[in-house]
Formats: sequence, C-alpha cells, structure tokens
Amino acid sequence: MTQNYGFLIDQSKCIGCHACSTACKSENQVPLGVNRTWVKYVETGAYPDVRRRFQVTRCNHCANPPCVRICPVTAMYQRDDGIVEFDPSICIGCKSCMQACPYDSIYLDPETNTAAKCTFCAHRLDVGLEPACVVVCPEHAILAGDLNDPASEISRKLSTAQVTVRKPEQGTGPKLFYINGNDWSLHPSAAPAGESYVWADKITEQNVAAYALPVISGGSGDQLKSKSGTPLRTPQEQGRPMNGPIQIGGRVAEQMVQTAYNA
Repeated sequence: MTQNYGFLIDQSKCIGCHACSTACKSENQVPLGVNRTWVKYVETGAYPDVRRRFQVTRCNHCANPPCVRICPVTAMYQRDDGIVEFDPSICIGCKSCMQACPYDSIYLDPETNTAAKCTFCAHRLDVGLEPACVVVCPEHAILAGDLNDPASEISRKLSTAQVTVRKPEQGTGPKLFYINGNDWSLHPSAAPAGESYVWADKITEQNVAAYALPVISGGSGDQLKSKSGTPLRTPQEQGRPMNGPIQIGGRVAEQMVQTAYNA
C-alpha cells in the first residue's frame, strides 16, 4: 500500500515552548528571520477568565497542493508518499507558490532567494526517523505518520477524535489535522491583531544595528526604543566598553544584540 503522510496536532496539549520550531530550525539549518514551523499565541476570553492559547503552524502537505500546480519550473513537487517537497536548485524565486498557498506556509530563503518550507523532515523519514518536531515535543502534542496505515498512531487517533483543518473550502485537501482547533487558530482573521510570538517585545539585531551604525561611525542617531517605550542605550551611553554587556531596561541583552554593536 502506498504511504500517505500527514500531521496531527492536539491544540490542548501545546504549551508554547517552541521546542518544535527550534528543532526544525536546527535540523534544517533555517536562517534567522524565517521559520518552517512556528507557534502562534492568542489571548482569548475577558478578565478575569483569560487564557493564552497556542497554535503550531506549518505546511499542510495538501493532497491537492496549489503550490505544485502553479510552479512554472516544477521546483515544488509532490512525492509518492504525499509529502510536498521543493528543489531549491531549480527554483527561480518567482514567489508564485507563496501567492498560491492559502496557509502562508512558504517563505523566500533570505540567503538563497529560493522558496522554502516544511519538508516533513523527508530526509529523516527516508531512514526510518520521525520529524524533528515530533521527537522533541515534551507533551506529545504532534503526531506524524502514514494515514493509509490503519495501525499507525495517527490513523487510530483520527478514527476516534474530532478533528478540524484550516480552510477546507479551498479544496486543497490539507493533511495537517487539529484536535481542539478553534476559530482563532483555524481562521487568522478571527485572532486579535498583534505579535505572533510570546516574546512580543523582542529586539532584533537588525533594528539595533540600524541605530548603532551612526554611533560607531561618529554620527548621531535618533534614540531607539522598544515597543514598551524602554530606551535602548549604547555601551558608551552606559559607560561600558564596546565589548561589554548591554543593559536594556535593567537586563543584559542577548548576545545577538551585542553582536550588532561589535560589528
């Protein structure tokens, strides 16, 4: 019997630890600034009954993938086992697949300018290993397996659990199933506007570097502030050497921020 791989994610088990997205980046050497798997958080309810919920998102490995149909050079293709893969060596970076995907699951690699996305860790499956995200999830919230095998764990769960998918009206046949899926997770427009990550007040190397550059060159720059209004001071303004730690709101910043000043 031909294999047909799919994902099953139990929303009620996800704790937003980002182990899956971190493992994915490490396993697939995903550059900074882009993700193949990401965790969205949404706060639901009203005070005092407020909850923070998490949703894991990635390529749906559709049975009828529009990204494959639209690709003019067949860089996007579907394997016999149902996994939607891509070949960066022939991708021309036209972004047609990105526009065709209704799940916003494809990005342009900033280093190669070619399309990239979740590959179901096909290189691991081919040698008998599970996808990296499945292995590291501490709550066993992510399952991956052969949908055509009635004895597989994912098939057994799908036969008894009530599941939902994102945008079934698109006719893509998504194979990323959710247990305890809600409107806020299945329909992005139903979620409140705002950051997609728990560390909403994050500071990137890029925006700190943009401020640091005129300081290093002897010029003057406008005072950069975080989203919470906290001023970001250079090492000189803090009375520290250039290679010393940077204080942001009384806290030592991440090494990536220091790197911007040392560049």
